[in-house]
Amino acid sequence: MQKLDFEIQLPEIESARNLPIHEEYFWLNQNGTKRKLRLHDYVEVYQIPYLYESLMEKLDSQSHAILASLLVEQFTQTGGTIEDMVVLDMGAGSGLVGQSLANLGVKSIVGIDILPEAAQAACQQYPGVYENYYVENLTNLTEVTKQALNRRGFNSLICCSALSNNHIPAEALSVVFNQIVHDGWIAFNVAKYFWEDNTKTGFRQQHSWVEDPSIFQVVQMHPYRHRFYTDGRPLEYFAIVGRKQSNIV
Repeated sequence: MQKLDFEIQLPEIESARNLPIHEEYFWLNQNGTKRKLRLHDYVEVYQIPYLYESLMEKLDSQSHAILASLLVEQFTQTGGTIEDMVVLDMGAGSGLVGQSLANLGVKSIVGIDILPEAAQAACQQYPGVYENYYVENLTNLTEVTKQALNRRGFNSLICCSALSNNHIPAEALSVVFNQIVHDGWIAFNVAKYFWEDNTKTGFRQQHSWVEDPSIFQVVQMHPYRHRFYTDGRPLEYFAIVGRKQSNIV
């Protein structure tokens, strides 16, 4: 990582205690000024090189490395090689997941995210990692991009942390899920509290495909600590890897 021109200060524990994820914040010291940003103020965060990466490091985020590793492990254990992998990184953000895949030897990675700031950050910070990086609203995917994705023949899909916080709605996920070839690999992660929520707002209720073996076959479900909350609590997640059986309709 390059030399940084900012400092990150986490809030006092009492000030941040039990804040929900969407309200978590930190203080950014840069150029003699101090300002308050939320962790999910992605437009602002991505515009400062390596700010997101530094913040995740400070909170000991594990997801980008764990999810990439599990996907590669499952793909290669079933007879494929790393060179065979053609991965679509959905909600690619500033490129942490793409870089993690590249570090493991994956050569063919395409990113897609709704934010142009994410694409700019990824291309600036991790040049050469992504073959292409599309800036698209997945609920209204342009025909040009849809055709380009169809032609690529993706055999792997990875989505790190974007599903857990509803950054990507169910209808948008189905558009990308359906770009993956039959029997292709799908890797994503979900907060434990969201997975175990049995109300209509829970993950499994919003994404019924995940428990439909005719659409998706779960191969591995790995519990782990995603990161720490800003008040020091562990944020527990599940990493889920499986194989696509059919399209979501």
